Amino acid sequence: MPSILLIEDDELFRDALATALSERGYTVTQAEDGEQGVKLFRAAPTDLVLTDIVMPNKEGIATVQELRRDHPALGIIAMSGGLAHDAPLYLKLAGALGATRTLKKPFSLPTLLTAIEEVLGKTGGHNPSV
Repeated sequence: MPSILLIEDDELFRDALATALSERGYTVTQAEDGEQGVKLFRAAPTDLVLTDIVMPNKEGIATVQELRRDHPALGIIAMSGGLAHDAPLYLKLAGALGATRTLKKPFSLPTLLTAIEEVLGKTGGHNPSV
């Protein structure tokens, strides 16, 4: 199964998503912010990145830009619910700057799984750095 780097500052949400994805056969690596996520990706690239937008240290927009610049074929899903009234703006910006798909929180697990499969289908489901 493909590997996913999950970048999310909310520990409970991150752990719940990681568990749900692992139970479905994905290999999941977790990071608490974009800074840690980029370091982990450089050390062990994954097939897909699922990143929050509003985070401390390095937020998701900068993370998306950096990953997209260095790995043009990488599948990236950006998600946001932070500052609820601004979430659509953040997601639109993330899409314009390189996210393959965007998801507004809260979203259902089936919605996330569909997005993951669609993005992996577009990128070939393989690690672009290998």
